This record gives sequence, structure tokens and C-alpha cells, in this order.
Amino acid sequence: MLTTRSRFLTLAFAAAALVAGSVTGAFERVATVCTTAYRFACDFVASVPAAFEVPRLALLSRPVELVQACAYALGRAKRERPHVRSQWRMCPSI
Repeated sequence: MLTTRSRFLTLAFAAAALVAGSVTGAFERVATVCTTAYRFACDFVASVPAAFEVPRLALLSRPVELVQACAYALGRAKRERPHVRSQWRMCPSI
């Protein structure tokens, strides 16, 4: 014959087993989500350097454009201004 104490212990063990199963299932779900997020982040970080690779400049295919671009950049860097001469006027009415 079962006593009240043994019934209570049986119900307590059953409840503990149910809670342990729920906690284990929840832990597995959280671990799966964290693992998926970690793999996604690692794949993203691995793909980022490819986006910043410097393309090689083809010097042989367009040398004229390259020389013109360098001359323009050099002129901007030196800030060359027009030379004022005696024939040149700022206001044509003078």
C-alpha cells in the first residue's frame, strides 16, 4: 500500500523528469540557434575581404587615358592657376 509520502515523491520525481526534459529541449534549441548564428557570422566575415580586393590596373590597354588622368591629378595637386598676361582682362568693359 502506497502512503501519501511515497505518492508525493513519485509525483515529484515525475515533475522533475518533465522539467529536465523541457530544459534539455530548450537548451538544444538555443544551442542550435547560437551555432547557426555563429556559422552565418563566420561565413560573412570570410566573404568580406573578397569585396575589398584591389583590382589590378591594366596599364597596357589604355596608356593614353592613364597619362591624361595622371596629368590632371598632378595639376590639381599643384593647384596650377591661369597665368595673367597683359592682354587678359577680368572685365571686358575696361
